[in-house]
Amino acid sequence: MPSCPFDSETLSSRLIDQNEILISKISTALECDESEVPQAMNEVVRFLYLANQNKEGMLTPSVRVDLAWHEFILCTHAYQDFCQQQFGTFIHHSPGGLKTKNHEQFLKTLSSYEVTFGNPNSLYWGSALKVVATCGECETL
Repeated sequence: MPSCPFDSETLSSRLIDQNEILISKISTALECDESEVPQAMNEVVRFLYLANQNKEGMLTPSVRVDLAWHEFILCTHAYQDFCQQQFGTFIHHSPGGLKTKNHEQFLKTLSSYEVTFGNPNSLYWGSALKVVATCGECETL
């Protein structure tokens, strides 16, 4: 398992504690039990870390990570503060893009994820057989 100095679990737990509304918002968006929200938020935080580390263009999250990211972005102050404190910059969200481009960026995201964090959680990132179906339509900017 790769060793990453970024503690996404502690950060995501802290974000949920400070923004309890994320529990209901993310569980509704993902149509999941509230007990799954910490893992969903952890995947969002990991995606944002990868997006910040990537200096060669944009990354695309999975659909489930994107939906949870949308809910975090709506907590505008918390999202802005988090980005500034953790990365020193705001990580923008850009909807849309060409399907082929998003798919390429999604594969790049998965590759970066594996190098940094190990195997992605298939509940949030899909399986190799479903990679096209689980690719989100949004990207970092």
